[in-house]
Amino acid sequence: MNSDVIFQWLGTAGFRIEHSGKVVLIDPFFSRNENSTPTLNLKPADMSDADHIFVSHGHFDHIADVPEIVGLSSADVWCSTVAADTLIKMDVPAGKINRLAGGESIDLETFTIDVVPTRHIRFDARLVLSTIPGILRERRLVKGLSHYQSGAVMIYTFDFEGLRVIHIGSLGLQPGDVAKLGLTEPKPDMLLLPVQGHTDICRRAALVTTAIRPRAVVPQHHDNFFPPISRVIDIEPFRKMVAELVPDCAYYEPVMSEKFTAAEVLERD
Repeated sequence: MNSDVIFQWLGTAGFRIEHSGKVVLIDPFFSRNENSTPTLNLKPADMSDADHIFVSHGHFDHIADVPEIVGLSSADVWCSTVAADTLIKMDVPAGKINRLAGGESIDLETFTIDVVPTRHIRFDARLVLSTIPGILRERRLVKGLSHYQSGAVMIYTFDFEGLRVIHIGSLGLQPGDVAKLGLTEPKPDMLLLPVQGHTDICRRAALVTTAIRPRAVVPQHHDNFFPPISRVIDIEPFRKMVAELVPDCAYYEPVMSEKFTAAEVLERD
């Protein structure tokens, strides 16, 4: 297993991964608004060395900065048809885009990717009702976001020369779906799991972690990336539930913008 793979959490569901001289981006998003916390001291120009960009789904906080990064780099893009159509409208050359339906196994020489389609989390009524007043007060901040349609959420399982890493961009996945989607075997080393989008998100995330049973779980998307439509999530309940339900699963909480290695995550295993 290759434990020297380098990760960098970019906020939201975004990651930069460095492996064997290649730079892989997942859901890179830097256009946080003025009220976001914590502050992200990175920008698309910092990703000009990207080789590949994987987009989990088409919402703005997963896709909005992809066109600029493509223009600054030699990166190609892998995404759903819905996300691809959005990117083309944003002037990304069609030849740069690889459309995915789910079920693909992709070999990019130094690593492989298995793609599984799932759905976006359904926002619950309590969360929606609590968000509406902020949206009404700050309409200027959310203007123009509605044309970013989600489409299917692609779950990516990367294999970096024996290091298996699952990335999920939105937690519509149900625990009962995990086994039949093939997410448990071979046993994943790291699960990059979103913790945002539902008032009961910590419990939901813990149940999915229990179903997948990775060697380590890395929470993401819990930052307040675009208020008023986001909020900081207290993920301590998630940590406690993982410790109780999956005691053999290591827990690693990343610091936004700071790099870490797979070895650092798995040494807690």
